[in-house]
Amino acid sequence: MQVLAIYSESGGVTKTSTAVSLAVVAARKGRRVTLIDLDPRSATTKWARVEPEQDHLHVGAILAHDDCEGYAEELGIVVPGWSENLRVVPAARNVSNREAEYSDGAEFRLKTSLVGLESDLVIIDCPNRQGGPLIKGALTAADSIIYASKLSGDGVDGVIGARQTVTQFKKNLARIGAPSSPDELGIIAAAITDNLVAQPVVERVAAEDLGETGLLLTPMVPKRTIVEQVRLTGEWYGDYPSGQKVLDAYIQLSERVIR
Repeated sequence: MQVLAIYSESGGVTKTSTAVSLAVVAARKGRRVTLIDLDPRSATTKWARVEPEQDHLHVGAILAHDDCEGYAEELGIVVPGWSENLRVVPAARNVSNREAEYSDGAEFRLKTSLVGLESDLVIIDCPNRQGGPLIKGALTAADSIIYASKLSGDGVDGVIGARQTVTQFKKNLARIGAPSSPDELGIIAAAITDNLVAQPVVERVAAEDLGETGLLLTPMVPKRTIVEQVRLTGEWYGDYPSGQKVLDAYIQLSERVIR
C-alpha cells in the first residue's frame, strides 16, 4: 500500500485539487483508494460532500486516540458519484484542536489508523502548515510526498517551506537511526495558463524557480473554470468535456507518481 501526502505551506495552490484528482484517477482505474482529509478547512470533505453518521466520526477521532488501529477503515465514506473504489475520511473544523496535541506518540496515530486498511493507495490532503502535529503525523504515515503548487509567488514559497519542513523531519529521523521517509516524488503545478502567448511573466518566473529544484513534473495542469465550479456542486470535473484537458494531465502525472 502506497501512502502519498500532498503538501504545501501555502493555501490556495491546488493542493486539494491535486489530492482529489490523483485519488479519483486511481480509483477509476480500479485501485482501492482512501483519501484522508487532514485539513481543518475540510476542502476535500466539502467537495466530496461526505458527512459522517455522527459528528465525531471524522479524522479527529484518529488524532485523539493512541489506540486507533483500524480507524481509517471504519471512518472512510464511499463517494459513489466519483467511484465505488474511493472512500474519503472526512475532516472538521475542530481538527485544528489537535494542533495543540504534543503528547508522546501523537505523531504515530495517523499511521496506526492505517493498520488493517483494505486499500491499495492512501492519499493525505495535508493542511498548509509550517510543521506542527498535523504535518508531523502526515509525514510519519506517508512513504512518499508530492508538493502542489501554482505558478505564483505563493506557490513557490509554499513548496520551499514544505521542503524545508520535510528536510528537517528527515534529519530528526536520521538522528534516531530511523528510515528516511517520505520520498519526494516531485512538484505538480496546476491551474496554469496553457496559452504561451498570454502566459503571465510571473508564471514563467515561477516555473523557472520550481524547475531549478529538479522536481517539477510534467505535464503541468492547465487552468479550467470547470474545476472550481464542480467544487461547489460536489461533482467530478472529469465527467465534463471542458475538464478533459485537466483530467488528461492528471492521468499522465498519476502514471509517474502512483505505484
